[in-house]
Amino acid sequence: MAISDGQLIAWLSHDHPKVRSASLELLSNSYVCDNGVLKAIFDAWDRFGPEMAFPDFPLVSHIPIPDAMVDELLERATAMSAGRKITDRTCRCAGKLLEALSVSETSRFANHLGTVSDLKNASKIFFRVPLALMRERASALSRESSSLQMDFDDGTPENISVALECLFYRGQASKWIDRGFGELEDGASPSPLAMATLAFAARHSLPGYDQPLLGLVERSNATIADQATIALVRARQSQTHTLIAERYPKLTRSGQLRCLDIIRRTRLPKSSDLLRFLLPLGLDFQVQDATRIAEVCLFDFVALEDWLEAFLLADEKSLMRIEPLIALAKPLAERVAVTEWPRVEHLIRTRLGSSWIDPSTAEP
Repeated sequence: MAISDGQLIAWLSHDHPKVRSASLELLSNSYVCDNGVLKAIFDAWDRFGPEMAFPDFPLVSHIPIPDAMVDELLERATAMSAGRKITDRTCRCAGKLLEALSVSETSRFANHLGTVSDLKNASKIFFRVPLALMRERASALSRESSSLQMDFDDGTPENISVALECLFYRGQASKWIDRGFGELEDGASPSPLAMATLAFAARHSLPGYDQPLLGLVERSNATIADQATIALVRARQSQTHTLIAERYPKLTRSGQLRCLDIIRRTRLPKSSDLLRFLLPLGLDFQVQDATRIAEVCLFDFVALEDWLEAFLLADEKSLMRIEPLIALAKPLAERVAVTEWPRVEHLIRTRLGSSWIDPSTAEP
């Protein structure tokens, strides 16, 4: 069983920053929406300070924001950016908070645009916050559905995206989403609706569209393939894994690699079982190595022998790229395989070098 969201959230308060950072990276890469994530981040900031709690926080790709914590988020962003240079790590953390709010559901920030505007005017760290678009999205909340639907005929791509989101949260977007995915399948140049639909699926969890999305991961258009991959990760559906198992032998090399990325990042309970099934079906050494690396990143210590085999056989350069995540091995072993830690540690040191430091015994 892959390492769980609950375990990772608990480790956001771990004593060592490498464990905290590795936990946050896996949670962010999986687009976890648990309300406990942001609270744990704030608690770690209060305990360790924004600069030390998560050294790579400004680089994370996703932060879930509960409605009840928007006020606190804005207060912290204000305090953390006031009087600081934009190169200051604490200030950069404030910038990431507001960026995360700007890409969340519109209703979450619609009543806070005055504060967002004040922050954007007060510090250049918020230059990525699209205030004009946020205002357009908020304004759409008061529009009639019939008015929004007209944008699909004569609106700009931006208008279409705004209308699609607004109708989706009213339960009235299925017709347009189905049409958008249909236009992506016909092989012609994607329409504005098609691209808006795909971009929406990459920003919001959209279960039930596994079939059309998985068909897009092999597209030569990298934008389409990348967004389809993200959309499938964000939805985190077991049905996606079933479809991958069925289609994997016929996929191209790029398609197989993207599917491995989906499996690794979704971290579903049976993800590691699926990877072991797919391993011999990889088209070449690099695909098979990516399969082993994906299994290592799942940290399935219930199937410890399989994890150790993947770690042993993975390419050295590939292992070094995920070396920061290996900080999770010790706290996980303490939970599910405490008597096996000496053997696990020996293999880790053999592969990563004797300079590897067990974060639970080292000074932060």
